[in-house]
Amino acid sequence: MSITITRNRMALPIIITAALIMATILPGSAEAGSKLWLYPDSEDPRNGGHVVETGNFVLNVENLGSGNGDTTTYEVFVVLSVNDPALLAGGSLGLPDGTSVDLEPAAFVFDTPIFPCSGHSFPPHGVYPAFIQEFFIGDIANGQVVQIAVDIQGDDGLEAHFDAFGTGFKQAGPNLKCYDVSNPSGHDVSVIFGEGGGEEPCPQLTIDKVASVSGVDLGDEVVFTISVENESECDATEVVVSEDIPMVFGEDGIEVPAFTIVAVDPSPTEQTDSMLIWDIGDLPAGETVVFEVTVVFDEPAADGTVVENTACVVFAESDEMICAGAEVAVGSVGGEIGGPGFWCNQIRFALEGRHNAKFTIEELEEWLTAINEASLVFPELWDTTTLEGAHDLLCRPNEAETVADRLARHLLALHFNVIAERVDPELSLGDLCEGSVPLPADADPAMTIAELVAAAEADILAGAGDEILGFWLEVIDFVNNATVSGCGEVLHTPKTLV
Repeated sequence: MSITITRNRMALPIIITAALIMATILPGSAEAGSKLWLYPDSEDPRNGGHVVETGNFVLNVENLGSGNGDTTTYEVFVVLSVNDPALLAGGSLGLPDGTSVDLEPAAFVFDTPIFPCSGHSFPPHGVYPAFIQEFFIGDIANGQVVQIAVDIQGDDGLEAHFDAFGTGFKQAGPNLKCYDVSNPSGHDVSVIFGEGGGEEPCPQLTIDKVASVSGVDLGDEVVFTISVENESECDATEVVVSEDIPMVFGEDGIEVPAFTIVAVDPSPTEQTDSMLIWDIGDLPAGETVVFEVTVVFDEPAADGTVVENTACVVFAESDEMICAGAEVAVGSVGGEIGGPGFWCNQIRFALEGRHNAKFTIEELEEWLTAINEASLVFPELWDTTTLEGAHDLLCRPNEAETVADRLARHLLALHFNVIAERVDPELSLGDLCEGSVPLPADADPAMTIAELVAAAEADILAGAGDEILGFWLEVIDFVNNATVSGCGEVLHTPKTLV
């Protein structure tokens, strides 16, 4: 099969009418087409992955594609990765064509699988890069299940992991285009021998950090939210959380903070010129603590940069420092596109009469009216008839009860970006400069923003499942966090916790 990869630009007006929304959905692309799931023959496909504690089983590889057009996955490869080839004692794979291949430790190379269509690296799935070997198993039609007879012989501590990838095709105008296909994270199979990689650490903490906006102008306010969770069944002790204050070089060459801190909740145990520290003591099993740091980007030397600052957590039971960062583009490198946090702030600033409001109440109300007239889902499914209603949807992510609610929040922000001409709906996803959120591997870089809005709204109306709606949420989040051009220099400071 020969293919031609082109960018498909559709000239759509900024305000997308209901008729155009339905007309611009690409056959087979809105639903992401082919999709591969892996699971043992004795079980059913499910989210969360499958763990097998024996080296002898039958592996099912199923194409659970959906949508219009051809959803066959072509030239499918199964990837087998191992944590340590020295622990692999041998074995074989009985492939669907009836052939059998031996598993030789020397054949595994430390690498990351590459998609043939895009040339991108395989999604990490928490495994790659790893010691891998790839096995060709042919084409898999939609709904078809192929089976591999697995025989893995290994010593205690060996962990083997199965993924699959291939290529899908769809018609885009006169051209046949390819797209990457893989099993989603959590639809894989792992084999653990003996104790495997050891028991999960206990306690086990995770940290997450997000910024309320991805791009600001000088004088704008940003709220950093830090969440630390104890995901284990053991209490953590002597827990200390820190937040760095990134520095920039002022006119006289002296380092100064990139922003001014205006509020911290809860109050830090200690605050220096370069760091906030919270000594929270014990963190019981299953509990989460949340910190909010509100800052104003008022330092002229930060203009034209992407400022990154980092939050970290340490605790007595581990020698590891666990960190998460957030980036905010300042001035000329940011502000072209904005997420829900940006539009939440702009509506709030306008309603409060703040000096740093970029738009007037009249502009925002005019845009909201146009969005409600053009959209198929606003305000029928969510109350966006007033700025207050739009503010509540954009500013209260914790009140989102479903994936559709979360998608609506990001979709409304994208509508505002289009109507405010912060992003051209004729641009394709591949035209954007990636920000803090990557483009999902299954997304089509040639899809325009207008087509993205159309596809997401159509699937909301169709009552699509959480997996499809979650996919559109990830793609829209990529757009809202991207920039139209220029990525800027990332400024940050090394993390040292004392």
